[in-house]
Amino acid sequence: MTGAEKAAILLLYVGIDATTKVFQHLDDMDIKKISQSMASLGHVSLPVIQEVVDEYNKITSPDAGFFSQGDEFVRKILEKALGVSKADMLLQELHTTSIGDIEDILSEMDAKTVANFLSQEHPQTIAVIVAKLRPKQTSDIIAHLPLDLQAEVIIRIADVDQVSPEILKDIDDVIRRELTSLGGVQSFKVGGVEKVVEMFNHLDRSKEKHILDKLDVMNPPLAEVIRKHLFTFEDIFKLDDRSIQAIMREISNDTLTLAMKASTEEVKEKVFRNISSRAAEMIKEDLEVMGPVRLSDVEKAQTEIIKIVRKMEEDGKVVIAGRGGDDVLV
Repeated sequence: MTGAEKAAILLLYVGIDATTKVFQHLDDMDIKKISQSMASLGHVSLPVIQEVVDEYNKITSPDAGFFSQGDEFVRKILEKALGVSKADMLLQELHTTSIGDIEDILSEMDAKTVANFLSQEHPQTIAVIVAKLRPKQTSDIIAHLPLDLQAEVIIRIADVDQVSPEILKDIDDVIRRELTSLGGVQSFKVGGVEKVVEMFNHLDRSKEKHILDKLDVMNPPLAEVIRKHLFTFEDIFKLDDRSIQAIMREISNDTLTLAMKASTEEVKEKVFRNISSRAAEMIKEDLEVMGPVRLSDVEKAQTEIIKIVRKMEEDGKVVIAGRGGDDVLV
């Protein structure tokens, strides 16, 4: 048995409430794997249950095996753990295609290898494939594609919204011919502008600027939309002072100092106004004595701070009313 099958048996045995709590701590990929196993288990015998329970050092004494409730059980758990909307999206993907298998395959490969493999494919095919991956992996792969191909793929990711099962089956064959579609008549969301923006947030600034410059020529409206939605380091300092103060408390002085190396005087002034006078003096001194630094190190520090701000936004600690901003120049 695979790990997903063992997890499915154990969770089906302990019931919906316990499974719901477990699912709340898993990522989407693990939930999809376990849900697929749940839906396909059928009858599970007592010896198999006992074997799984023993392996997980659980004490149990069931009187008989059970028959998997399949889709209905999965739906109830997903809805309780993730909400109706997200549950519907995951179930739709489970029933429409074996695209999760593609994600598993690509997740085991480094970005450069995947980019070399995909670079021979049509930009539309590349877009559909990478749009289903995690944003960080998507950005890494695109960064390794030929320069002339990068903007082409970005445009198509933004345009890809609904994909038919037939197209997904063709793409399955491109990646691994032995994979087959699970069928279904629905289509599901794989891309869109939101996906592009999320992917851009994982690119370094120089790569981001290069692609946006290309998009300015190839598709100006799309470039404008992306810029409006991108949240930059400078955007943090367009927030109100109370929000900035909350953000500053979550950031180390070393990270903040390095991130400010490329900042304007206006940004620096706003930072100093929203931290303690002692911390401000220390950062000013460090900036004065700091020698040349690599642009990539500055961007890394800024990206780290942006991630902290996004997490705070998710937790409701700050409210970001608008997005947008200019590139940072060093």
